[in-house]
Amino acid sequence: MSTLAVLAAFVVAAGAAQLVPTLPPRMWSATLLATCAALSVFLVARRQQTPWLVSVLLASLLAVSYVFWRADLRLADELPTAWEGRDIELIGVVDELPQRDAQGVRFAFAVERVLTTGAPVPPRVALGWYRATVKELQGEPLPDIHAGERWQLTVRLKRPHGYANPAGFDVEAWLLENGLRATGSVRGDEPNRRLAANAGRAIDHINGLRDRLRERMQRALADARYGGVLIALALGDQRAIAESDWALFNATAVSHLLSISGAHVTLFAAWAGWLAFAWWRRAPSLVARMPAQQAAALVAAVVALAYATLAGFAVPAQRTCYMLLTAALAMSLRRILSPWLILAWSAVVVTVLDPWAALSVGFWFSFGAVAFLLFVTVGRVGARPWWHTVLVTQAAVTIGLAPLSLAFFQQVSLVGPLANAVAIPLVTMLVVPLTLLWLAVPVDALLHAAHQLILWLAQGLQGLLTLPAPLWVQHAPPWWTVALAIAGSLWMLAPRGWPHRWLGAAWCLPLLTVTPAAPNDGEFRLTVLDIGQGTAAVVQTARHTLVYDTGPRWTDSTDAGSRLIAPFLRASGAARIHGLVVSHLDIDHSGGARSLLGALPVDWMLTSIFAGNDIVTTAAKRGTTPYACVAGQRWIWDGVRFDVLHPTVEAYGNERVKTNDRSCVIKVSTNSFSVLLTADIEALSERDLVARDAERSQAGLALRSDVLLMPHHGSLTSSTPDFIDAVAPTLALINAGYRNRFGHPRDAVLARYAERNIPVLRTDWHGAITLESTDAPQSVRKMRDARQRYWTDRPDPKDRRPME
Repeated sequence: MSTLAVLAAFVVAAGAAQLVPTLPPRMWSATLLATCAALSVFLVARRQQTPWLVSVLLASLLAVSYVFWRADLRLADELPTAWEGRDIELIGVVDELPQRDAQGVRFAFAVERVLTTGAPVPPRVALGWYRATVKELQGEPLPDIHAGERWQLTVRLKRPHGYANPAGFDVEAWLLENGLRATGSVRGDEPNRRLAANAGRAIDHINGLRDRLRERMQRALADARYGGVLIALALGDQRAIAESDWALFNATAVSHLLSISGAHVTLFAAWAGWLAFAWWRRAPSLVARMPAQQAAALVAAVVALAYATLAGFAVPAQRTCYMLLTAALAMSLRRILSPWLILAWSAVVVTVLDPWAALSVGFWFSFGAVAFLLFVTVGRVGARPWWHTVLVTQAAVTIGLAPLSLAFFQQVSLVGPLANAVAIPLVTMLVVPLTLLWLAVPVDALLHAAHQLILWLAQGLQGLLTLPAPLWVQHAPPWWTVALAIAGSLWMLAPRGWPHRWLGAAWCLPLLTVTPAAPNDGEFRLTVLDIGQGTAAVVQTARHTLVYDTGPRWTDSTDAGSRLIAPFLRASGAARIHGLVVSHLDIDHSGGARSLLGALPVDWMLTSIFAGNDIVTTAAKRGTTPYACVAGQRWIWDGVRFDVLHPTVEAYGNERVKTNDRSCVIKVSTNSFSVLLTADIEALSERDLVARDAERSQAGLALRSDVLLMPHHGSLTSSTPDFIDAVAPTLALINAGYRNRFGHPRDAVLARYAERNIPVLRTDWHGAITLESTDAPQSVRKMRDARQRYWTDRPDPKDRRPME
């Protein structure tokens, strides 16, 4: 028990160390690490019982110092700010499977040599090679890039910088975990060239094999709807699965089956182990050297390691490999290890090899699922029928992982147990064997049979989602309610005879009932989200939610609506959108509208987009009432007033009015505070608003506001001096993309606000910006300050060069 506690302390401490806002000096970390390591070796060599508390404390300090030391080394490989956005010539290797779409190809690049004099480039960077935007070059095909190839490229890089919002995926943490210390793009107009078809490293041969297998599968499954699922099952390429398919699998809680999981690796290893055992036991000379059981365990572990390597070595596959290797080692040493120790040792190995594994959701779900399975099976007395074991283990995983699911995704599938009852045997016993058999016997009929099974499964899953309330969706719970709910789940799943097991359910109640604080009546909360180059703002009153613009669309399947806005709304407790404003048609404002309309119920939509546009028809099909945005419209929610100030009716009939100048402008007001949301209005609209301001002032609808969402991201087309003077804000906010190619916001525009002593906050520097209508401007919450982590990028205000 003491060994298990020490190993658990190491893993937990390593995960907790990732939460620090800054790292200590490297000398401090290295000294503490060396001291703890030496003391650990001394205590083990002494072979005497060490007090339990001392061992746990020493393991925790060892883990923390090790994580700090590794993190400091990785952060040292950074791209200096002075080299952002400059042409750099590199020689390196395509270091993973390239990901292709209609816009271009993305890949990791292992830098071997920097040809540009004086350019300090990290050893591994993430690159995109995109199609030309110049009309004359748009038809030019992109080069055929493959994993393991050596290339000479001219690139432009920037520091790792992701979106910083109160909820959602942390791109900067993911880049850190994967050793990608810069991102950028290949200069398509430069003489880039392939130097070698294979760079010669062992990993290049593996990645090259994976790439060739993927191409073969893509040809065999060219017209298959769920071909990406089979590619993910065979090769671990999860990005081959479409975004809409992930939504289906997550909603029915079967996503763990439709990528490389521990169960699949275990199955493949079990086949190999069984064959090795059957063959070994029939050879007396081999049995004399090693018992058949040991040989089978060793073969299973080696095969699992090989398959996991071919499949990309994700955390669930790592966990299975290390568990099998630990069991094989114990068996070869004729020692008996409990399953708990095997699980704990595998977690320690994963943490040592990859200290940032704890930042991934897969780490907690993979190890958590196995831990709950062991909890309800190991050490339980009494014989059980097989169906009872199946029900108990399914209940354990469902109940045990529900708190984590709510913490990470704010949803739990209520149809998950039913879906898994069919999906687990279907995928594990039929789909995976057929797919893996194809790797050895490339008969396309095997893949077609596996795909047909997946197709039938997907149809069944879609049918489950038509049932009443298939999902429980709620706010993001506080961390302490998650911990309490996990403890409650363990209490409920305790062995028969455990006192008052029903109390565990009571411990889960705070997870569901402790909700984020909503504004009081007569007040509102404004959150300007960090969505890159575009606009997205959320206004929340006591019982209503308004979304103002939906950010950009990046590809045909990804946009800010599904990736950033919907996760924020769910985490904040907004179960529906009462009003959606799509200010105008520009893709950086309307790009996420379609996915947002499908993600949450929307009561009505206000827009300047003409009827007949796809966004308007999509809204109508989904039961959302679309209205034209016209000056003079107004409504009151929970004591907060909303006034539409622009465009006028005449703007719709004038073909000379640009789309930007038909942007829907809304003022949100309380008795003592106001915000003006302006989208992309330009000088023409600003003059019109100022000219009409005197008339509105008499009715109490003056243009003057405390906070201004700066027009057109700080473009030179907007923020005219007369308009700024008419609004007279005490604070200006900017939605802008980090190092965007437009150079927004422009220095000349920022100077106009500086001349008037108006402070400016911007999402590319500060992340999401949140303010309450009762706050003074200086108490605004800036996400990059509020959620500090040692890897969080802090842009340099002195460097304002655009990316392109």
